Amino acid sequence: MNEQVVKAARHYGYRGPIEPGMIHLIQEEGFRPTAYMDDVGVETVGVGATAENMDANFFTETYPKYVDRAQRKVKSYHKLPEEAQLAVLSAVYRGDMGPKAAKLIDEGKFKAAAKEYLNHKEYKERKKEDPEDGVVLRMERNAEAIRSAGGESKSTADSMAGGGLR
Repeated sequence: MNEQVVKAARHYGYRGPIEPGMIHLIQEEGFRPTAYMDDVGVETVGVGATAENMDANFFTETYPKYVDRAQRKVKSYHKLPEEAQLAVLSAVYRGDMGPKAAKLIDEGKFKAAAKEYLNHKEYKERKKEDPEDGVVLRMERNAEAIRSAGGESKSTADSMAGGGLR
């Protein structure tokens, strides 16, 4: 198991089952047991916890809350492939899953949902400044997982756009 996941579980005194979503969020957010300022100056601690979640146990309080939010935001969440569920959870945890992208996912319009998800001010600004920025790469991974939920990967979409498969 990932060292960050083990450290987080120990820190929070968590001995329960480690779900794929927990692992995914810890890998995406990282884990720091003491408070720090993130790259935009927001005080953060633990597994990317800010504001309302700073004093909460990631495993028993924060994680279940965000799974619930992801399920409420994307009604078809439980029907999605695991990779797409993890992407939606990641997007909801960061606060980037907009209502239009969520609606498109629920309608099964995964390619359009992925495109809409990246139609995001912070993503565009960060991408322009640094295409290798961690948030940019994370959002692009999420978009690819959402797109792939419809059986279409970016490489398939690119080859179709280029006159390949139809």
